[in-house]
Parts: sequence; structure tokens; C-alpha cells
Amino acid sequence: MSGELVRCGRALVSGALREDYAFIVRDGAIAAAGDFGELREAGRNLSSRTFPSDRLVVPGFINGHSHAYQILLRGWADDWPFARWRTEALYRVVPKLTPDDVYWTFVCAFSEMLAAGITTVAEFFYLNAAGNEHAQAAIRAARDVGIRIVLARTWMDAEYAPPEFRESAQTAAQRTRALMERYPEANVCVAPHSLHAASHSMIRAAAEFAREFDCMLHVHVAEAKYEGEATLRDSGHTPIALLDELGALNERCVAIHAIYLSDDDHRRLAASGARVIHNPMTNQYLGDGICDVVRLESMGVTMGLGTDANVRPSLIGEMRAAALLQKIAYLDGASLPAEQAYALGTAQGARALGIAGGDLVAGTPADYCVLDASRIDPWSPPLKALVYRGEDAWVQATFVAGRRVYVGEPSALAARAREETAAIATRLL
Repeated sequence: MSGELVRCGRALVSGALREDYAFIVRDGAIAAAGDFGELREAGRNLSSRTFPSDRLVVPGFINGHSHAYQILLRGWADDWPFARWRTEALYRVVPKLTPDDVYWTFVCAFSEMLAAGITTVAEFFYLNAAGNEHAQAAIRAARDVGIRIVLARTWMDAEYAPPEFRESAQTAAQRTRALMERYPEANVCVAPHSLHAASHSMIRAAAEFAREFDCMLHVHVAEAKYEGEATLRDSGHTPIALLDELGALNERCVAIHAIYLSDDDHRRLAASGARVIHNPMTNQYLGDGICDVVRLESMGVTMGLGTDANVRPSLIGEMRAAALLQKIAYLDGASLPAEQAYALGTAQGARALGIAGGDLVAGTPADYCVLDASRIDPWSPPLKALVYRGEDAWVQATFVAGRRVYVGEPSALAARAREETAAIATRLL
């Protein structure tokens, strides 16, 4: 049987440093893993790949929430309050994107992610009113650059949203099912945008769709203070309680942000089995607030990290921000250690999305990246160094399903995408 034996002088496995570690890749997955001495004979007739001790092999990072087209907003829309940013930047640019624009912008954004060691991205995609052509362009972009995608196909029907985003629940369901059937590799799931951008009936329909088709349900919730105040005023419920009332708060629910939570909300989240994706860099950038990761983790809520607005699509940056924000919020340097922050960006992040990944053990996808370990002080534990001092420039190579998809410099496709995206931005702005 064909395959490859990968030997690592140093690797992070389940959060622990392993030396002279090895794994066998077959059909894009890790078929066996352990000390090199244990696998040497099993891998004797396989092709081999060796990374010396001046490299650190780590699982590919899991990006639990992204809006790739928002790279077009970087710079010129910085430092605006959220309402202005949404109306004058997001709603000005994104509705104008053609499927071809989506393709090149997403190739650009996804290439940046691969260069930062991100091997899986959950893309929350809401340019759907004209049909599936835009979403298909996003899926093609992921395929062509080699990144693993979870397409959270958004449902929106709020009258205030641009018409390019809106559709009926029935139409959204038909189109979502069509994407699922055509692109099984894209991990298509349903994503009612939020409690303010999707009607109650649409959220109920999305929850029923998720149950019927056995998929996850992504939803923005409790992101901003005004949202909670409006929901409480209009429905008598907090956002989390309203999701529960609508049948959407359960083990399929991936709650994006979850910042403004009451004591009861925390209990409901934990009891329901819902997962949370924390976006610390974007929460700071937009002035949203700080998710109480320490409390949610202590209650057993499975969590991950996302790059959201993609001001800088870096999971290394998100892990660091997650740890440091909790230390500030709790005024305690021990509140969220590096090991927990690392887990949020790897194995726990994969569990939050309901997929395999984020580790270098048998049964997981062969998704990994290779870091320049010479940047790590000899006396520093590598995981601590990665979280607190790591840089995307440390990434020397990125592999998805055992195939090298980033080699330390932009590919020809990535270089062209950068030029195309610049032209798109010039035209739209």
C-alpha cells in the first residue's frame, strides 16, 4: 500500500513536545503515529520525508470563523465604529462582488492563511441571493489553493440587509442542499446569520434543516451589547435564551462570539452542548468586548478560534490574543495558559466545528505545518514560545491531506490573486 513516512526531529503532539516522532500518511490521513523507532519497520517500503530538530512540526491550525472577502476592507475602513464600518464599508463593497471577484479575493485570503499555518477554515458566506454561483467560486478557491474548507452557508432575510444577501428560508434550504450534494468535500453547513439578520421563522427552519441533514449550525450571537438589549426588549429573552426558544441551541450549534452572556446564558450554553468560536483580534478591532473564555471552558463548553474580519488572518495571533485578553479581564497572569490557547487553535477548535483535525495522531487528517524552530530560545518550551512569541514568518511549509500546499513563499496562483484582488479593490473603492 502506498503512503509516506514523516519523521520529525521535534513535534507538538496533543500539546506535548515529542522528539524523533513519526507518522505514516495514507489517503490523506495519519494511519499510524508514534516514536520513529516503533514505525521504522512499518514505513520501510514507503517514501519518506524528514524534518530535523531545527524544525518544529505542529498540527495545522483550525480557523473556526472567517469572512474572507473582508480583506478588501483592510486599512481604509480601520478605526470606525461598528455601525459605520458595516454600512459604509461592508455593505458598500461586498454586494458588488462578482463570482470572479469572489474567486480571486478568496484565493488571496486563503493563501495568506496557508502561509500562516492555517489548514482548515470555516468560511461564513453570505453573498447568496443570486444563487450558488458566488459560493461555488469560494469553494473552487479553497480547492485550488489546497485549504480545507467548512462552508457555513448563510441564511438572511432581514429587510435592512443588502438585497444581495437576502432570500427566503425555502430558497436558502434548496440552495444549501444543492451545495451539499455537489460539494461533499466542502463540509457545507447551515448558518442563519444572527438573531437580527435572520427572522425567527428562518432560524427555526435552519435548525430543522441542520437536524434533517445532520450538519452544524453556525450563528453570530451575543456579539455586541446593543444586540442583547434589543433582543431583550423585543422578545423578553437574551440572545442565547432566544436561540434556545427557537430550537437552535443544541449540540449542533456553533455560537460565534458569545460575549454578552448572563449567568443563565452560560448555564444554557454548557447544558445544551453548543460550541463557541472566539474571535479575539476582531473583537478588539471592532471594539466588541471580551468573551469569557475562562468561564466557558470551566463549564465544559468546547471552543475554537476564528480570524473573522481577517485584518490579519493568523491563528498564532489569535491564540496569543485569546490568552492575553483573559489575563487582562481577570487581572491574573495564570487565567488562560498557553496550553489552553494552543488547544483552542488546534484540536479543540476542530471539535468545535464538528470535524477531525488539530493533532498529529492516528485517525486525524494529515494536516500540519513546519516551523523554523531556530527562532525558539533553547531554554523555552516550544509551545509557550509559539503562543507568546511566535510569528507567521516561522511557517516554512504547510501540508493538507499530506500534500504540501505552501512552500515558504507565495505560489504563482497566490501572486496572481494578490494582483487581481488589488485590481478589484481599486475598481470597487
